[in-house]
Amino acid sequence: MLSAFYAGIINGNMTLGSPDPGDAEFYFRSLLPFCRRARITRIADLSGLDRIGLPVVQAIRPAALSEVTSLGRGMSRASAAIGAIMESFERFYAEAIPASRVFLSTAERLEIGAGSFDGFCLAVSRANWREREIDWIMGVDMATGAAAPIPFELVHTIYTDPPPCHDGVFMRTTTGLACHRSDFGALRHGLLECIERDAIAQAFKTHGFMDRMRLPLSGLGTAVQDVLSQVAALGISAAFWHAVSPTGIPVVWCQTIEAGEGEPMLALPTEGYCAGLDLHDAAFGALLEALAARAGAISGARDDQTRKHYAKPSGAMLADARDLILGEGAPSISFVDVLPAVTGLEELLERIISAGLGPVLAVPIALETDPDIHCVRTILAGMRPFTVER
Repeated sequence: MLSAFYAGIINGNMTLGSPDPGDAEFYFRSLLPFCRRARITRIADLSGLDRIGLPVVQAIRPAALSEVTSLGRGMSRASAAIGAIMESFERFYAEAIPASRVFLSTAERLEIGAGSFDGFCLAVSRANWREREIDWIMGVDMATGAAAPIPFELVHTIYTDPPPCHDGVFMRTTTGLACHRSDFGALRHGLLECIERDAIAQAFKTHGFMDRMRLPLSGLGTAVQDVLSQVAALGISAAFWHAVSPTGIPVVWCQTIEAGEGEPMLALPTEGYCAGLDLHDAAFGALLEALAARAGAISGARDDQTRKHYAKPSGAMLADARDLILGEGAPSISFVDVLPAVTGLEELLERIISAGLGPVLAVPIALETDPDIHCVRTILAGMRPFTVER
């Protein structure tokens, strides 16, 4: 299984450019029988809850062992629905990994490299986790093709309370978990998400980040400018910051807020993050995520947003948020120090490893051939996971 997975990706000669979406409506319809199998009970169009017109769709899986709701966005309702369904599938497949693939051992016995997975450790287990007997699953090192053991807790999404036996060593995260129409597409998505989260984690720890890393709106591409002009007419403003990744891959943090006259529909800002193969792609992805978050918040249906997220903000808090995003007189960086865009997987892997974020590990979790659904968990063993909650 692992060797075939690796060979299929390496020998596929696919570029890292955005995969061809094909006939989104046809693919969406083909997924519906699998929605029933995954116990997705509702696919809801949230677009009409907001006034901006961005297609936003929510998939709801009440029996999920992690988040019940999944959000998808896109430039069409079908592509947004596919995004929501695939995000829900990720967790479904990661809850149902066969027990036959899991084994008990310790990092010391398996000779896991020093520093690998340390960033994912909970504080209470950081000192001695390498000596503890925990569950493991075999994945593949994408740089070499060699089989590699990975802590099972970093792969599954059985987020129950109490946790499964032998869990409780690492933080719970779905970073790097992706479903796509191909293994390559799922791996690509997972790699970029891991790079994004690592860069955003560092941005949160960087003093003065918002003051020093603001991006000028004029250099973010025509797609971003088109959307900004549409939402500006509705009283919504946006700002962008460059989160530096050691890989040289551009990562953008976007925040939006209602700054027009009258009572806002959503008072506090929403935000989105995205890593892209170039700055324009990263900025556009971050902007769409921030705008889609508006409909998700307005719906009130997200199980990870509790009463405290909807507490009425103070006037001072709103003023600070608006001042930050409107940025009147705020300096912006004149260039973004990123390397030339990568087009091949080999170069991307080299950048990740050279930046000290490797090894690059992948675990194929599920494969459906009709329609094509491929689920892969990608883990950068040396990355800094994003754990900030506000």
